[in-house]
Amino acid sequence: MLLCSLAATSQTFEGARASGLAGTTVTLGDVWSTFHNQAGLTDITGFQAGVYYMNRFAVKELGDKGLSVAGKLGNGVIAGSYQSFGFSDFSQSKSGLAYALPLNDKFSIGVQINFHNTRIAEYGSSSAFSVEGGFIYKLNNKLILAAHIENPTRAKQAEYLDTRYPSIIRAGATYIFSDKVSLIGQVQQDTEQKVIGSGALEYNILETIVIRAGVSSNPTLSSFGFGYKSKYFRADIATSYHSVLGFSPQLSLVYALNGF
Repeated sequence: MLLCSLAATSQTFEGARASGLAGTTVTLGDVWSTFHNQAGLTDITGFQAGVYYMNRFAVKELGDKGLSVAGKLGNGVIAGSYQSFGFSDFSQSKSGLAYALPLNDKFSIGVQINFHNTRIAEYGSSSAFSVEGGFIYKLNNKLILAAHIENPTRAKQAEYLDTRYPSIIRAGATYIFSDKVSLIGQVQQDTEQKVIGSGALEYNILETIVIRAGVSSNPTLSSFGFGYKSKYFRADIATSYHSVLGFSPQLSLVYALNGF
């Protein structure tokens, strides 16, 4: 039951940038937008691919790993993603195919279809499809607004007890103080948890180095991380901290064929 509860948590940290920001990601645009808000994929100008690994609470059985690839297609961006959690006796995976389109220089939308699989030893496995999508609105050069909805139809996870994947709604804003400092805020509601509020700060110390910190509620988490970016590669490392369960370190790597 503990593993099921951890797997079902709606605080998602795919990509160490997300982990360093305590999951405050709905307004961001990068290759990890396949997991957070597909509209953010429109910030990609060429082809990008990324991989990540997170060790939840430093327990090897709770390993969370995934990848995301994205590239231009016409006026938009097409992307694919895969995420896997668990071990031999219990595992969940999610595969997604997304498309994002800028409607003008301020407003972008994105949608994604997902295939979920849950496997429990001695009980077998079950599969389901879900959809998600969102928008990002760049009000001006200082303020970005965004919203995203995941699984609005509450796809069924298993016939037993009518178990379903949660529906999740996120909304947030980023305020850009300067080319070095951004403040990000987000609220999140799903069908299985209390409202989650989170806030984060991203500070570009140098053109190639950035540090991040964030906090979130329900449960209370704090996070910290940093990243390094060259012309073609980006490496991020971060950890979130739960006051009872401990640290969840994560590493992610991104390659950009046409450069960042």
